[in-house]
Amino acid sequence: MKQVYHTNATTNIRIRSQIHQSHQTNRELADIYNISTTTVSKWRHRTCFQDKSSRPHTIHYALTSLEQTLIKSIRTSTWWSLDEVCDIMQSIRPSISKSSVYRTFVREGINKIPEKEKEKAKKFKAYEPGYLHIDVTYLPQLDGKKWYLFVAIDRATRVLFYDIYPAKTADNAVDFINKCKAFFPFKITHILTDNGLEFTNALLMSKKGEVCTKPSKVDELCKKENIEHRLTKPNTPKTNGMVERVNGIIKSNTILKETYSSKQEMTINLFKFLVFYLLYRKHGSLRRELGVRTPFGAVEKWFELRPEIFRENPCQFKYKILSLQQNFKPSFHQQPGET
Repeated sequence: MKQVYHTNATTNIRIRSQIHQSHQTNRELADIYNISTTTVSKWRHRTCFQDKSSRPHTIHYALTSLEQTLIKSIRTSTWWSLDEVCDIMQSIRPSISKSSVYRTFVREGINKIPEKEKEKAKKFKAYEPGYLHIDVTYLPQLDGKKWYLFVAIDRATRVLFYDIYPAKTADNAVDFINKCKAFFPFKITHILTDNGLEFTNALLMSKKGEVCTKPSKVDELCKKENIEHRLTKPNTPKTNGMVERVNGIIKSNTILKETYSSKQEMTINLFKFLVFYLLYRKHGSLRRELGVRTPFGAVEKWFELRPEIFRENPCQFKYKILSLQQNFKPSFHQQPGET
């Protein structure tokens, strides 16, 4: 079988054997074969003349074995993009680089999404801005009270908004949706929620086993504001996966990363992250044809495409976002003359 040599090999097996058997000096052999004396010395003391592997005996990875396992687990269970997996890992250890995560993808053979996973993935219908996914998630108990985070994310732009409440009630759900109406720069046309009692009466049953037909407070608000309220299938959180995913991103960058001594500290930290998310955090899931990477960039692009669906221009919206850093209990009121 033909011997395959290293790319930069200056000798072959025959020459190496001759060097090993020769009684001439290293300098003389180096001149004869036009090689260095170091190469002569190497083959003179070797008994095997095949090329050895150039791979180091010990490979020092930038990631620990636990981190590599975690990356593999996240990727194969969610098939999130490189940017999203990288964000999760950097929330654990900020020094982890994007290239290290990608090398782990390649090493584990998970850098390409399998065709069967692509087929299973359900792509959202292409909606314009105004379709909100809304959910409620738990926050740490502080100041002797439980706290809840109402979260809304727009499907088209990934613009995010949330606020803190002491309870999951219908009144708080209505209050939160009203705050969303004031915060988002475009008209809200649809909302998608789960079947929690704060959102709907759809799962309420009478003692006779009859389904409740009375509209919830959220339904009444939506009817009044001409907003279509859609519900996920019961016991299938994946159908509202967009907001479920962003819940994890919020927590990994705030409450799972910091320890708070008061509700005020938690509020400040949460709204600082909200400003960062809207203006600076790159989002790999935004539609590629828009050519944008951040939620605010998507707002600017959509304003160019469909200015008629907006209540305010991107400059006004950016000012509103930046005001979150000054007032961490935002209350947005439309000023006279605004459209």
